[in-house]
Amino acid sequence: MRIKTILSVMLLLVLGAMHAEILYVVNSQSRTLSRIDTSTDQVNNTFASLGNVPNRVIIDEDYLWVVNSGDNVIQKLSQDTGATLSNIYLGNNVNPWDAIKHGDWLYATGLFSGKVYKVNALTGSVESSVNVGVAPEALQVMGDKLYVSCAGDYNQNYLGSEVAVIDLDTFSLVKTIPVSANPQYLEAYEDKLLVSCTGNWANMAGAICVIDTNSDTLIETLPLGGTPGRIMIVNPDLALVSDAGGEYLYSFSPFSHEIIQGAVNPILNGGSEVCGNQSLLAVLKPNWGDNGTVKILDHSYNTVKTYTVAMMPSDLKLQPKPTSNDDLMNEPALMNVYPNPFQSRISLQFDNKAPQRLQVAVYDIRGRLIHQEDLGYLQAGNQTITWDGKNNPAGVYLLKIQGRDTMITQKVIKM
Repeated sequence: MRIKTILSVMLLLVLGAMHAEILYVVNSQSRTLSRIDTSTDQVNNTFASLGNVPNRVIIDEDYLWVVNSGDNVIQKLSQDTGATLSNIYLGNNVNPWDAIKHGDWLYATGLFSGKVYKVNALTGSVESSVNVGVAPEALQVMGDKLYVSCAGDYNQNYLGSEVAVIDLDTFSLVKTIPVSANPQYLEAYEDKLLVSCTGNWANMAGAICVIDTNSDTLIETLPLGGTPGRIMIVNPDLALVSDAGGEYLYSFSPFSHEIIQGAVNPILNGGSEVCGNQSLLAVLKPNWGDNGTVKILDHSYNTVKTYTVAMMPSDLKLQPKPTSNDDLMNEPALMNVYPNPFQSRISLQFDNKAPQRLQVAVYDIRGRLIHQEDLGYLQAGNQTITWDGKNNPAGVYLLKIQGRDTMITQKVIKM
């Protein structure tokens, strides 16, 4: 039943690949950025000229930001033309590895400096920095905290592998959380932080560490094996993980933490990077020392399209569709809630389109998760559930019910 479920999910994922989706690829050796339009199959491998040793690309609503490790800069690019708009210099011997955009701020890791840099994205000025640990790499913002993976000292078998926690209000280090060897990628799932630890490429196999961001503690380690890389959340029952060696994909359930396909039974047609959405699944085949390829996969993980990019690709990203809590609040109501406004308890009535496991989540007006509940496996048809919000302050809340085939949201007001 598990394999049939996964295949059905993947079929829904990739059958829409003909819709217009834009992929970007950082070509580290060629020092270019590729732009792929999957609706027309047009590939522009010189969409943008990049700096020395480009490593990662970050995409926001207006711009592209490329982390150039060799130049110690973050390069700001036009999404329309690929033209360079500015270069933000972080300092000598920083070797920036990755960055994340949050509001009007950019946060970047310095692999050599052991610091995280806070950059004003509007002015391009470096406002502050904080020491975090040995070899900081990936970043993830959750609520008012910034999480940073520190790979540790590779000369000492990645001693010091941990996740650093930064308070965004004070921009100060508040905690470090030891994890498995060589954490390189971070992904958020509800109030959990998923940490992909690659291992030491030899006798220390990779793992997925799960951190509870309410208490900032490690609550579980999944012995995935192999050399796991980037995590892509498909739905609560399926997360795909790329293979840092560029060969496989792995999978697990972010909800139950069950390993589905690990190193003992990997998905064979994989790559070093994975990205996608509800209509597309793409992987990057680095082809070390040669031109790389981007593959679009079908529901059985077979290649249905292949695009050739340039030399030594290091990152693959999908142009996101803008979403926010404000966008969700402006959607037409897809469920009935009563009473609304309410004082203590509220009932939610909705039409479940297919038998599936569902979750309900409640967010406050700032987008913070304040309640989460597993509703279990519900049959198709009309369903009614309740939420007891009597202990929450008055204000506006966003209710979200999500499952494999469902995501419905509704704004409610507590008096």
